Amino acid sequence: MSQTDYLLEPRTGPYYRSTVTTSAVVVDDAGLLLMVRRPDSDSYHLPVGTPHSGETVSVAASRVAAESTGVAVEITGLVGIFDEPNDAFSVCFRGRPVGGKLGSGAAEAVWVEPELLDELNVPATVRQCVRHGLDLREPFFA
Repeated sequence: MSQTDYLLEPRTGPYYRSTVTTSAVVVDDAGLLLMVRRPDSDSYHLPVGTPHSGETVSVAASRVAAESTGVAVEITGLVGIFDEPNDAFSVCFRGRPVGGKLGSGAAEAVWVEPELLDELNVPATVRQCVRHGLDLREPFFA
């Protein structure tokens, strides 16, 4: 089967993903990390969402961060591409705050000291993005 045939073949199993998500590891000048707390599970996540039709993933990452946290974010680089078989295909960026007001978004947003992440309920996939986001090496590809 050629790659084109593979890409065009309908998929219905658990490994078929049509969703691309975008997120951002946003760190302020004090070294604090922007996180969103989900009250239903008391877990902490990066601002994450899906691009709108015609929107690039980097623009979506900035928009999603602003909508969910109230913080305007400038994208400064690529953290990596995370491809988990049973999860969405995710593109994670680095960013920095450039305005806005924390807490004026749709979710409960907080600034977190990266050293305290081990004390919080942070899913493993989010920890992986954060770890690579704080490490300023080349982009990560899963």
